[in-house]
Amino acid sequence: MKATGYSEKDLIWIPISGLTGANIIERVDPQKCSWYKGPTFLELMDTVELDTRYPEGPLRVPILDKMKDPNILVSGKIENGSIKVGDKLAIMPTGAPAQVLGLQDAKN
Repeated sequence: MKATGYSEKDLIWIPISGLTGANIIERVDPQKCSWYKGPTFLELMDTVELDTRYPEGPLRVPILDKMKDPNILVSGKIENGSIKVGDKLAIMPTGAPAQVLGLQDAKN
């Protein structure tokens, strides 16, 4: 983690088990993990402060999925900035040009 820029104060260690669900929702049995006295995974996630989103800031859309039908369709979540039909974009890291032909709200 240090090689990627994180320091020890940036990290939180929580023992969990995806197989048994231990310490994800309910606290882990003290007989199985007596050394851990901290929160469950979900308790910790509820305390995480999210970064402020700036609609007028630079556009940032992590791409979650893509397909070709016949146009290239991508899906992602707008993390910063705003987007509208007709916007011209650059797909990074290659800088390939793209244009927004349509938008779909994930709720619909």
